[in-house]
Amino acid sequence: MNSIFVLINLLFIGFFYQFGGDLHVSVALTKEFTFSLVQTPLGTFFAYLSLVSFLLVTIAQKSKEVSCNYYVLQLILNVAMFVIVLAGDFITFFIGWEIMTWSSYFIISKSQSIDIKSLQKYILFSLASAFSLIAGMVIVYSFTNSFDFSVISNSFGTIPFDMKVTIVVLFSLSFFTKAGVIGLHYWVVDTYSKAPDLFSSILSAVMSKMGIYGLLLVYGKLIGYDELRDMFGAVLNGTDFGYVLAWIGVATSIIATFKAITQDEVKRLLAYSSIAQLGYIIAVIGLGTSFGVAGALYHTLLHTVIKLLLFINVAAIVAQTGKNKFSELGGLIYRTPVSFVMLLIGIIALAGMPPLAGFASKFMIYNAAVDTKFALILVGMLFSGAASFLYCYKLVYGIYLGHPTSKELETQKEVPVSYLVPQVILSIILVALGAFPGAFIKVINPILKEFSLDTIAYDSLGIMNSAVGSFNGLFVMSGFATIFVVILLLVLRLKSKAKNNLNRFDISYCGEIPTEKTSLHYGYGFGTELYRIKFVNAILKRSSSHFYEALAIQTKKTSGLFSRMYYGNIHNTMIIILLFFSALFFIGVN
Repeated sequence: MNSIFVLINLLFIGFFYQFGGDLHVSVALTKEFTFSLVQTPLGTFFAYLSLVSFLLVTIAQKSKEVSCNYYVLQLILNVAMFVIVLAGDFITFFIGWEIMTWSSYFIISKSQSIDIKSLQKYILFSLASAFSLIAGMVIVYSFTNSFDFSVISNSFGTIPFDMKVTIVVLFSLSFFTKAGVIGLHYWVVDTYSKAPDLFSSILSAVMSKMGIYGLLLVYGKLIGYDELRDMFGAVLNGTDFGYVLAWIGVATSIIATFKAITQDEVKRLLAYSSIAQLGYIIAVIGLGTSFGVAGALYHTLLHTVIKLLLFINVAAIVAQTGKNKFSELGGLIYRTPVSFVMLLIGIIALAGMPPLAGFASKFMIYNAAVDTKFALILVGMLFSGAASFLYCYKLVYGIYLGHPTSKELETQKEVPVSYLVPQVILSIILVALGAFPGAFIKVINPILKEFSLDTIAYDSLGIMNSAVGSFNGLFVMSGFATIFVVILLLVLRLKSKAKNNLNRFDISYCGEIPTEKTSLHYGYGFGTELYRIKFVNAILKRSSSHFYEALAIQTKKTSGLFSRMYYGNIHNTMIIILLFFSALFFIGVN
């Protein structure tokens, strides 16, 4: 069954590739509504992200017992996201959006660890996102008489000023919710951590990008950055719209980073990490410069690759050991060395360290902040980037380098090949883009032209340029590779003289005799010391859950009030009808 769906994914990619950028399908649903698919540089980029991601995850699923229904739902979800990014109008876009929501909901509900509260969070926030989206669509249609993107783009300027602002706010709320911007992220962590392990990689790597695609589509194509600056310059007393959006992204990144550091459950750490990295993308999307949009696109690609790699890696470890917490893992570097190397490559790229591709995307993001002279935004990004080293370290140490927490871990074997194949492919992509960072510029420049922005200077595959400076990825990679080989040879030479510890649980020489309940793992209390820092403590102790729980209570009380009004006696019902028509009459007279 798995091989059939791998083949279907390959055929889907081949079918899309054959169009070569000329895909254009249009079906009239009614005289006014048309279902249309149009291939654009922006849509093509996100379509390939989706298609390749599903292919790699399907390969990894070969080692798991997955039902045919699950594969069918996953295929429907893949098609839905394909429709979203190639939609030529809002009707098509919304159809894809709704199919994506419901198919993913049914997949998540199949998880054995999911609970009703987490499912409720997911569907309620998804519905809120959909309602915001459709509200914006209706307002746009009421002034342009069209759902077609090209018509809206040409006539958006004719919409009244207050309605323009309302449209931007509604669309932003919809896509912020899907991307998990802080405050609207309440559903993200529980969903990612309790969804089927391999499907969590789809949620983080691909589905979150539909929010990013929506923001780029609305800001860059339908409205335009110049229009956004003029609109919000008037509303915010001259403050740049990009500056406000950048602070939203930076706040998201900083808060999620500190939340990630304190997590004991591996997938919850990755969920907060995903929110933090998406904060970077949202921050530079709003800048509206060539380097800002280019940095957002580059980091979108890297985030997709890295999160696929990390979530598949963790899913394999959970499947192999049956444990999903740092306090239950440790010491697996000797038992699963290939998985360790794969995760190490992923976190080096995630941290934005040279020589891997994460350095290239951070290079563009920081340059975008420098170009716009947003000094505090740059400081916030650098602070978040530095803090992210802590959860990156916890991820690799907690699973592989730390002391094993049980003797069961000492008997583990390397994970199945089907888990390793997609990880190796993703690692090769990270290494290749690290050596040739300029390769992706050829993909970015057509999208920048689509947004009427200046293209990025391109010299060669190995060089990335900016107004501040440039770097040669191939040279950096060669230097690091040379140093790595020298250190590796030195370590191997020292290892030949070292004595192996046959029992790593024998620590009697320390003067202590641990019991089975004694935690020997450093990651057990990792991050708790951060509570001593007042600024961090304020972040960690505050949660959006209090707000949403209070909102739920008030909503329940309000619904009870309306219930009593409607289902009470006829006298109350007549009063409501009278008040309703009186309000209509008053509005009509005015």
